[in-house]
Amino acid sequence: MLIKRLRMPAVLVVATGLLGVAARTPLVTEHDLRADEAIETLRTPALTVVADVLNVAFGPVAGLTIVVLLAVTLVLMGRARTAVLVTLIVAIGWATGSVFKQIIARPRPPAADQLVHEIGHDSFPSGHVTLTLSLVVAAAFLAAGTRRFPLVVSVGAVLVAAQAFARMYLGVHYPTDVIGALLAGAAGTSAVIALRGSVDRRLGRGSLRLGRPADHRRSGNAGDGT
Repeated sequence: MLIKRLRMPAVLVVATGLLGVAARTPLVTEHDLRADEAIETLRTPALTVVADVLNVAFGPVAGLTIVVLLAVTLVLMGRARTAVLVTLIVAIGWATGSVFKQIIARPRPPAADQLVHEIGHDSFPSGHVTLTLSLVVAAAFLAAGTRRFPLVVSVGAVLVAAQAFARMYLGVHYPTDVIGALLAGAAGTSAVIALRGSVDRRLGRGSLRLGRPADHRRSGNAGDGT
């Protein structure tokens, strides 16, 4: 049963790895560069401002701050176990991309074409896109089963697409980097969601249900005892 639940995350991990290996080849890099150059022709002052905002708003420091604030808010609402699960969704999704960064070690696009200075061998996959996707999945997880779910998913999809475009627009990532980020983020977040029952049992109670304040369901409990 456990193997069945983890089948899709495993497939996504393999797909990410294969794409990462392909991304290091001269042929793929050549096509990636052409795509980046085409996107760079779209640069305008207004779009640059939007891309810069996304760059800062979903950077490592901002991302960590968002996760901490979300977790604290859920704890104050008496949903400590949900806070742990949501934090794991974001953290594992984000970390999956970071692991592939170290394994693939792809050089960044040429610095001369960048609007922000980011160099090194950590281009694949995009950390910004992985973080954005992981946060959107966490938000969708919290909203599942409620009227807000379609709105959260729609807004989240637009946000992830905008972030993917912004990374190429700024010249700091290739198209395959953002595709790899989507695969890596989906692998990590789906693994946590697939194992949510096991995670919650380790925290001391039955499985969490999507979108429901499970920490409040037992009568007589003001919080969840943590």
